[in-house]
Amino acid sequence: MNWKEIAKDAGIEIIWIDKEYCQEGSYIPKCSLYPNGAIVLCVLLEDDDIEFVALHEIGHLVTGKSLAKVNALLKHLEHCKNEANANRFLIRNVAPRFVEANDYNRSWANPERLCDFLGLRSTFENIKIAQEEIDSVLWDAV
Repeated sequence: MNWKEIAKDAGIEIIWIDKEYCQEGSYIPKCSLYPNGAIVLCVLLEDDDIEFVALHEIGHLVTGKSLAKVNALLKHLEHCKNEANANRFLIRNVAPRFVEANDYNRSWANPERLCDFLGLRSTFENIKIAQEEIDSVLWDAV
């Protein structure tokens, strides 16, 4: 299932913004205008980046909570959790293709390379998530 099908199945609107948009992508939480939320993508994204940005933003809507509802004291913590959930969604959807493209070889299909491939920072959390998803793909392949 590709990112467009995931968005369609979840009822998430896709909004394309012109060159003056200063981010690659963002999301709009569920509201009266967008009952299932929306993702905002920049039209200047490279074709190779669109899927990754879209999956990350969709991840906010299918796994996260609106930051506006979070107590101000917990805003940073929730933001980090929300980002981790969105990154996990992205990694989970791309890891099977990444591992297959690297011939199921652990030395090539490693978490640092997966994060680099997706344009994610190699933080402890992202490396941990990537390793878990790679392990899952490799385990399912056995």
